[in-house]
Amino acid sequence: MKIAHLSDTHLGYRAYGRTTPAGINQREFDVMKTFKNCLDAIVERDPDVVVHSGDLFHVVRPSNATIHRTFKLISEFQAKRKGKPFILIGGNHDTPRMTESGNILPLLGEIPGMHVQVGRATAFEIPECDLEVLAVPSDSLRNDEQIDWVPQLKRKYGILTLHGIAREALEQAGLFNIDATRPERWTYVAMGDFHERKSFGANVCYAGSTDYTSTNIWQETKTPKGWVWFDSETREQEFVKLKPRLVLDLSSIDARDMTADALAASLRENARWDPDELPIVRQKVTNVHHDTRGQLATSLVRELSASCLTYVLRLLPPESIGAAGEFVKSEAFTIERAWEDHMKDAELPAGIERNQINTMGLELLKEVAERASDPAKA
Repeated sequence: MKIAHLSDTHLGYRAYGRTTPAGINQREFDVMKTFKNCLDAIVERDPDVVVHSGDLFHVVRPSNATIHRTFKLISEFQAKRKGKPFILIGGNHDTPRMTESGNILPLLGEIPGMHVQVGRATAFEIPECDLEVLAVPSDSLRNDEQIDWVPQLKRKYGILTLHGIAREALEQAGLFNIDATRPERWTYVAMGDFHERKSFGANVCYAGSTDYTSTNIWQETKTPKGWVWFDSETREQEFVKLKPRLVLDLSSIDARDMTADALAASLRENARWDPDELPIVRQKVTNVHHDTRGQLATSLVRELSASCLTYVLRLLPPESIGAAGEFVKSEAFTIERAWEDHMKDAELPAGIERNQINTMGLELLKEVAERASDPAKA
């Protein structure tokens, strides 16, 4: 059996505010284009089964345009595949917290060959492929549903797909044991939620996301995006790379002994990319003196931003070495400044006003400080 596994496509994702000539958020357009390219690549290989392990959409209520485009692309995809099985489960991003709110994903079940599962863990069979499936959506894991991970072995092949148990569980031993899913009993275990491809053996893996859509995309810049091809006969995984918009996290600049002019020259020196690619760029600069920050020309930032989709410049305050050899923040450093620095490049949902959120955060920090100084108010 040949299986194509993709995950965490996050269709409808928006960022940065720049739009296409048609008025669509550029990143929303990018992510949908990457999804289409992924489907096109899968069609060429003609797998027996396609598995999407959750977070098809970025939000519970995607726009009508996103729903329409997604339905159209998957319909065309399934028509080319003559209705071969496509398994889709709900992820934490596209599943409402309240069941009575309804879920948009079952709409896609109207497309021939689609098997959509949301809510509880569900076992079902696809006789034409001699396949049994255990689909474990995000809701099932979120609600600590008791799951029998052992396949019934009524069919020749078995696929387990689940969404959840991502970074935290991978970094903290004991929270989840992959062996509990009984991977040796399944043909393939397709996991979603973790945005970097990670394998746990010959037939178990997170496919990762198809594009850069997490809250901190800079952690993923060294990890390629793509989908997984699995052949049950050879029990080998192949990671098939995609080419989303380029994301660059540039090497950091230490501005401890730099004048504003010297820093500007270093920023230009680091800005080596093809402007035709319009990449997403972050530049961190450490040990920036307050005066240097004030003297840095805003025209320079506009110049560098002109050749990017977005240019995030993080200017971090100086640090010094204490008597015991430890790093100590300068007197100018405050938690309020740290918050403001964070808000300069934090990715916010579409329609959220950055200045408003920044102000709200500062007000909350002030309230916390006042309560700490006067326990009677706590």
